[in-house]
Amino acid sequence: MVKEPPAYEPEVVIELFGKKIHILDLSREISPEMPHYPGHMKTCFWWHLTHEECVARLGETPFEGYAVKGIVTCDHVSTHVDAVYHFNKHRPDLTVDKISFTQLITPAAWIDVSFVKPRTHIRLADIKRALAEANVTLKPGMTLLYYTGIDQKWEDPKTYVSQYPGLDAEATEWILDQGIVNICTDATSLDNPADITYPNHTIHGKRLIIHTENVANITKIPRHDNFYFAMFPLKFVGLTGSPVRAIAMWEE
Repeated sequence: MVKEPPAYEPEVVIELFGKKIHILDLSREISPEMPHYPGHMKTCFWWHLTHEECVARLGETPFEGYAVKGIVTCDHVSTHVDAVYHFNKHRPDLTVDKISFTQLITPAAWIDVSFVKPRTHIRLADIKRALAEANVTLKPGMTLLYYTGIDQKWEDPKTYVSQYPGLDAEATEWILDQGIVNICTDATSLDNPADITYPNHTIHGKRLIIHTENVANITKIPRHDNFYFAMFPLKFVGLTGSPVRAIAMWEE
């Protein structure tokens, strides 16, 4: 008897260590049609071997062939983590395969800065306002997710990759001074797209701290803190980033 596997759902409840835990998918899909950051390589999939080609190649088999596809992509596509080496050429030892689990699985909080206009800077006053409105206090070892609202334009790639705000240097420094180990955003970059000096990326590189972009479903997390963020990059040796499967977890 063949039993159908469970259908994919963006949110499920599982039992973990004797507790009921909600799991919410925070990841975007990876496909040739998805938005790409300007200047980054686009993604391509192709059939390397179809089921039918396999059978033709192997001859008569007790199965109906197997299939595999090829992939060409960039290490900064879809929901992805930026390793330190991305913006710090002096630290080739801090590539994506060297990121510690203590940075990948952490307590977390999220805030809403969608009141900040696109193509402007998210300033320290904006961060403090959003933290106060969410009643969130940042603590060392946490991940901070911030929501700009651009996630609603994912299906409009031209708008999605150009019409969002980004953290300025002062706001970035202050957040990292609180002991935050990862900053995440729903936008394609943590930097204001109108500021090509990349203050946020530069500071992260200097301070040896990762960050994560294109995070989905932030506003579906039903609490602003008291949940966990986890993400799982592939162990690409020597790369400056990797797509990740990211989730939020909280106890029922």
